[in-house]
Order: sequence, then structure tokens, then C-alpha cells
Amino acid sequence: MTDETLHVALILDGNGRWARMRGLQRSDGHLQAQTAVKSVVDAALECNVTHLTLFAFSTENWSRSAEEVALLMQPERWLMTPQQVTHYRDHKVHVTFLGDREDIRLPARCTRWIRSVEEETSQLHPRLRLSVAFNYGGRQEITEAIRRAHLTSGGAGSEHAFLEHLWSRGLPDIDLCVRTSGEHRLSNFMLWSMWYAELIFTKTLWPDYRGSDLVQALDEFRQRNRRWGTAPSSAHPANS
Repeated sequence: MTDETLHVALILDGNGRWARMRGLQRSDGHLQAQTAVKSVVDAALECNVTHLTLFAFSTENWSRSAEEVALLMQPERWLMTPQQVTHYRDHKVHVTFLGDREDIRLPARCTRWIRSVEEETSQLHPRLRLSVAFNYGGRQEITEAIRRAHLTSGGAGSEHAFLEHLWSRGLPDIDLCVRTSGEHRLSNFMLWSMWYAELIFTKTLWPDYRGSDLVQALDEFRQRNRRWGTAPSSAHPANS
């Protein structure tokens, strides 16, 4: 891959179905998911992916049962353990979180944990920027950015001003998006950044997804022609 940056996004789906197929509780599926996260992050490092974004908790997920939400508000149990955070720091992975941090429904303990992970993994020249979309909604991100840009610019908004207020500001556009569990939709994820992303849908449930699956997805991505609106004769392969 000759591109200077490569931004891969994953929609983590299928934890509940994974548990149900095994006669387990939904919580067991979530707890199993951290293995997939670590495997994918390690593979991204090996494949020289520069940006990896994981869709972990959406603004729509608040509608789930109180018990399930309570677990999801403990990302140190199902997303990345303290040992994994240390592993990421040691391997120059800078972890950041995207989403609405001002939401009063977020437990103070959860927001403190988010800040501590960002601080522990902060570094000037990371090998990989791992972004976790947590309490994230694509439409809300865009709406809030428009509102803030309007307020700060006195109504004379511009695209640059708008981009500065996105939760995902500073991230390059997404090159490849993978959704697990056989669903074929974006589910309000990174709508602005996804404008020309290549999409791959796999039936693999997230707890079963591994780094080898990501490598396979990257191989498929490299075979695609990214036309950017041009005619096929002037298209550039993803790996050109």
C-alpha cells in the first residue's frame, strides 16, 4: 500500500447473536468481544494501517435493556482491559474516543476511564491511531458541528469551520469500512467520513472476527478500483 494514510473502520456487530447461538447471556457475547478487538488492532499494526476506527456504542444503543447498557458503560470489561491499554501504549497505539461526552447519561466513572486511556496512550508519533466511536451517532455529529460552526463564525460558516467541529476532526476520510454479522447497513456511522469508502460485509459475528479476517478484507480492498467519480478508464486501483 503506497498511500500515506489508510483509514479502516469496523462496525462491531453480532455480540448478542453469538451468545444466543451458544445458549449464553448477551453479556457473555460482549465480554468475548475484547479478544476480537485486540486481534484486529494487532493485525492493523502489522498491515501498516495508520487509522483504525471501531463503532462500539451508538446513540441508538441507549434503547437497550438497562442491564445491557450498564455493562456497555464499563468498556474496561468488554472493549479493552487495563492490560490491553498498556499493550497499546507500548506498541505506539494512540487511543481516542469519538462521541457525545456531554451526555448526562454517561456515568462519571466511564468518562474518567475514557480520559485516562487517552492520556495513557497519548504520544507524538503513534504507529496507529485507534479511534473508538462511543456514544456516537453520525447525524448527531453533523448536526452538532453545524450548530457549533454557526455559533463560532457568526453565521458565516464554511466547510473548513464545519470540519473543525466534527467529533472526528483530524481523522482522514475512511478508506474501507467492514461490518460484521451479515447486516448490510451503515447504522448512522461516520456518515461524513464515509463518503467514498469501500464497503465489505461479512457474516462473521464480531466475537469470532480476528486479525486474519482483517487481512483478508484488506486484500479485497487492494483489488478494488476507487474511481472517485471518474470514468473506469481513468480509475486508480486502491493499491496503486
